[in-house]
Formats: sequence, C-alpha cells, structure tokens
Amino acid sequence: MTEAGGHLPKLMAVDDDVASAELVVRIAERCGYEAFATSDSRGVIALADTLKPDILAVDICMPNIDASNLFVLLKDVAYSGTIILVSGQDNSVLSSTAQFGRSLGLNVPYALQKPLPIADLRKILMECRDAMAA
Repeated sequence: MTEAGGHLPKLMAVDDDVASAELVVRIAERCGYEAFATSDSRGVIALADTLKPDILAVDICMPNIDASNLFVLLKDVAYSGTIILVSGQDNSVLSSTAQFGRSLGLNVPYALQKPLPIADLRKILMECRDAMAA
C-alpha cells in the first residue's frame, strides 16, 4: 500500500541498540513502510532532513543525546511527523518524556516499553499508515 502520492511512508528508528532499531525496521517494512535504522544519535537531524521520515521511533536513553535533547533539535527544524518512543525506561519516564515532546509542539502520541510489544507497534504503524493514505 502506498500513500496518496504513490510513495511508501517512511520510518526511521533511532536507537543505540542496533538490534532494537533493526527490529523496528523489520516490523515497519512488513507494515508497508520504507524503513531505516540509525544508532548514531549525533547524526539524527541530518539524516532525518535527508530521509524526511513520516515517523521517528526513538529510544529515550542514547549516548551523546537523549530523547529530550533530540526533541528540542526536532522542534528547531520544525519536524512535523509522528514520534513513537520506544524505551526500556519505566512508564513514568516514558510518559514524562512524551509530555515534554508534546509541550514543544511535537506529535508524540505513542510510548512503548521494551521489550517491544510487537503487536502494539504493528497496530500503531498500520493506523498511522492508513491515516497518511487517507
């Protein structure tokens, strides 16, 4: 399935754990996305500018930059896509980080705790894909 413009929606997974990022990519590809993974938190903004992902799946704790600092940079470049937090942190940290992103005007509607609930991620990605295609 493609977006109205004929292109697959894009997802970029940002996680210092390469296996976690690749898992998100594999799930996204099965849900009809063109998906990319990066473990280089310092290069996220440049890569996002190049790839223009519709969805960012972001780990909270990464070396060099955490999700909150990344959110500030995403706000500065006016990122308008959807952000999914994916982290091993407890639910209160997930919730407060998502709320911080929303306070900056970012679209952070989802927070998933690791180990990754694959069925939940699939459902989120399908809903987002269908919303983009509408």
